[in-house]
Order: sequence, then C-alpha cells, then structure tokens
Amino acid sequence: MRKALTAVTGGMLVMVGGCGGTEDGGATPEVSQTALLGAVNSAGFAETVHTSGAIDRSNPFFQPLGANPRTCETCHSSAQGWTLTSSAATFSFLQSQGLAPLFELQDAGNRPDADISTLDARRATFGPTTVQRGLIRFNRTINNNPNAEFTVTEVVDPSGFSDLTHVLSFRRPTPTANQSKVPSTGWNGVPNPDVRGAVTGTSGGATRLHEQRVDPLDPATVTAMVDFQLGVVFAQARDFRAGRLDAGGAKGGAANLLAQPFYVGINDIQGNDPMGQPFTRKVFDLYDAWAPGMDGDGGDGGDGVDGDVRDARAAIFRGQEMFNNLEFDITGVSGLNDLLGQDTVRGTCSTCHNAPNVGSHSVVRFFDVGTADQPNCGSQLPLVTVQNKATGETRKICDFGRGLGTGKWSDVGAFRAPPLRGLAARAPYFHDGQAHDIRRVINYFNGRFQIHLNDDHKRDLEAFLKAL
Repeated sequence: MRKALTAVTGGMLVMVGGCGGTEDGGATPEVSQTALLGAVNSAGFAETVHTSGAIDRSNPFFQPLGANPRTCETCHSSAQGWTLTSSAATFSFLQSQGLAPLFELQDAGNRPDADISTLDARRATFGPTTVQRGLIRFNRTINNNPNAEFTVTEVVDPSGFSDLTHVLSFRRPTPTANQSKVPSTGWNGVPNPDVRGAVTGTSGGATRLHEQRVDPLDPATVTAMVDFQLGVVFAQARDFRAGRLDAGGAKGGAANLLAQPFYVGINDIQGNDPMGQPFTRKVFDLYDAWAPGMDGDGGDGGDGVDGDVRDARAAIFRGQEMFNNLEFDITGVSGLNDLLGQDTVRGTCSTCHNAPNVGSHSVVRFFDVGTADQPNCGSQLPLVTVQNKATGETRKICDFGRGLGTGKWSDVGAFRAPPLRGLAARAPYFHDGQAHDIRRVINYFNGRFQIHLNDDHKRDLEAFLKAL
C-alpha cells in the first residue's frame, strides 16, 4: 500500500492511505512548520497552506452535497495538486474495480449511456479518458449560436455518441489552489468579471453537474466553499535531489507563495500594469540564491551541502534563467500575435506566464498554441471540423477552447496560461492530459516554436518546473 504524509493543524503528523505517497518503510519527507497538508509526488514533496491557518474538513468543499457520494475533493484532492491525476484515477479504479465515486456516468467515461455492468465494461468505458488521462466529460451543445463566426460541419466520435447538435468534450479538472493568484479560473474562463464571482458560479454549477444536486446551494454554503478555495495555496516544497526549496536563501514552497503579491495586470506584457511598473521578463526569482557563487548554492562545500545537492540546485537555477531569458520566435498564437499586431513576437516562456513567481498570465487572456489541433488529439476524443463562415477556412480540433462560449473564430482552441506552481503534483498536462509528464510539455513547446533545446537544456528546464 502507498501512503501520503499529511501534516494537520497543531503540528501532529499522521499517515493516511492513498496514492502518490512514499513506500511503506521509506524515508519520511521533511514537512515545514507552516504546512497544513503534504503530499509526495514523482519530483519530491508538495505542501498546502491556507490563509486561515487551518484546513477545515467540515467545510462543504469536503462534504457530499448531492445525490451521489462525491465531494469536491473527489476531483480536487490536495494529494494530487488539488486536481485529479491519472495515477490517482488508476489507483482508484484498480482498488475499487471501477466502482469508486469518481466513476459516475454523468461526467466520467467515454459516453453517458455506456455499459458499466461488468469490470471489463467499466474498463472499456472509463479507461481511455478518466483513468489514463484524468479527464472529466462535458456535453456541449453546438451549432445553436446564429452569431457565431464558425459552424461545425463534421463530428467523428469514437464512442458514437456525438452528432452535429451535441459534442462530448473532455477536460482535466483545473486545480482549486492558488486561485487568489490568477485573473481567471478554468481552462477557458467564465463570464464573471472577477475570480470570486467565477469561483462562486463554478461551485454552484459543479455540485449540480458532478454531484447531481437538484436544488441550488444556499448562499452561506456557497460562500463557505468559495472562501475555502480562495485561501488554498499550494507549491512544491522539497526536491528529491536539491532538498528543501526554501533552503540556502531560496524562496520556493507554499509559505513563500502565500506571501507573493498578485493583482490583475501585474507585470503586464503591454505595459499596462495598474501600479505603473514596467514589464520584466524576469518573472521568477525563486532560486536566485542558488546561482553559482551565491551562498545558497553550497559554495565550496564548507556549509555542509554536498556536491549532488549543489549540482541539483544549480540545475534548477539554470532552468529558471532559461525560462525567464531564453528568447525564441512566437508565431501563430491567437491571443498574442493578433493582439499585439505582430506576426512574430520575440519572447520567452515568461511572455505568456508573466505573473511574478506564479506563472499565470496576469490579465484575462487566452492563447491558442495548437494543443487542440488534430495532430495532438488522442484517438479517444471526438474530432470536430469547424468552418469559418466568412472565409471558408476549416480546422479539425478536439476541443473548442474558449471559442464555443464566445463564438469567435480567434478563440477556437484557445485556453488560459495556467499558473505553474505545484506543477509536478498534477500530471498529466494540457487541457486534455495529452502530455504524460513535464518533459513532454517541454518537447511540445520546443517543437512548436523551434526553440532548439538540447538535452541539457531540457533537463535544467524540467528541474526548474518540477521545483515550482
């Protein structure tokens, strides 16, 4: 059995069953004094803190509120980066033989009327989407907006369910952590003008869809859920090779993220920071203290930091500097090139992930980098052909992105740039889980923008991203 180490209020440590933890008899990870919840992942150890100073498990976020036994935690677990990971879904399926609360047909599996009467049937229904990619299913109504700039001309659904009026769509649950550090929530945002309003709307809608609640939640319950979610701060705290990520003057970990300032428009790439600050591509400075020659890198070894730790810290620092400063040509990105009126933007990773030490985009903006285009679509997902009404141009996609909500051709396939803290805890990646690990994310962007990273560059960038 695998176990995860959890730190609870008052400093008591308990071992709780689950997936993603240390093996029985393994070394106990180090937990900071400020940590309220901790979880092991493939890169090290992540921590949750809360603005209230406690994790109140009597909060309705953790309570079943509908007709099925699910809670918000079913798809937004602290042990999984406050989302749902494919590894946890796999463990849950194997442990329960596909009968755990996660595996409800209203939003899990390949179609809402699938056969789940036997283990083999449940494996065929839930395996390709919910288990392998950690995906939740939505039923989208299409071709019903006369003002839309596009129409759907063809749907090819491997499950046979979708047609030209309704299409099944599959998404990773977005983390319910660090939402106080972003300008918008969800993969493609919601109409609310502020994050609190967005989380309020999502909380009510999610209980109806995912928990099958019939009557609306009362306002006090919704407020309690929203207050809890907006107080959750989550980040990687310890790296298996580099040690504590707040050691030697570094500023990793959830406690430092909690103190990180954020406001909408901070470090705006167009120079519209409401505080008048100019844009800087140096978005992350968490590991400046681990630069060569700085005390935090271990120096000449006289401080007791061994050579392997120094090497690991140096790699994380190099990855940080690459993220901030390595220039490449950004082309063909709706939401950036068209917005700036530039066919080619000479930028860095921090052009789109510009919120300081968070890595979200600091204004409400959505980018189409091609992740929903046919070459990147898994065979388990419906493939949709959309046609521009004005130009006749067509695209084959497996997700509309923001386009279905706005009806704009430029929004098809566009998603927000998600915040990057705690990234190592929530594999797989992108909206549909197409990237199994962080290295595959790096490889995707390396190819998409012809960055020409070599293996050493990739290792350093991966080390940095895992340390967030």
